[in-house]
Amino acid sequence: MKLKAEHAQGSLLAGVCAGIAQAFRWNVWVLRALFVAFLLTKTLWAIVTYAALAVLFILFEDHLPGRSDSGDELSSPELSGRNQRITDLEQQFRDLENRG
Repeated sequence: MKLKAEHAQGSLLAGVCAGIAQAFRWNVWVLRALFVAFLLTKTLWAIVTYAALAVLFILFEDHLPGRSDSGDELSSPELSGRNQRITDLEQQFRDLENRG
C-alpha cells in the first residue's frame, strides 16, 4: 500500500468531488453542488462522509476507476503527443523565466 499526498486535478479541499468526477467522468460542479446541499441538510453526515471518502481516496487511489499510473488520461496518440509538446513548452517557458 502506497500513500500519496497528491489530489485529483482540479481539487479544492481534499479532492473528493474532483476524484469522483474524474473517476466516473461526471461534472465536478454538479457533485460539488450536491455535496453543498447535503452539507446544508445533514451537516454531520456530510462531514463524516467527506472525511471517510478522503481517507479512502488516499489509501486506494491506484485502484480507482479512470485513474492510470501514467497520469495521462488522453487515449489518442495524437492528443498524447500534443500534451507532451505542451508540457515541453511550459518547461521551456519556466526555464526562460528562471534565467531572466
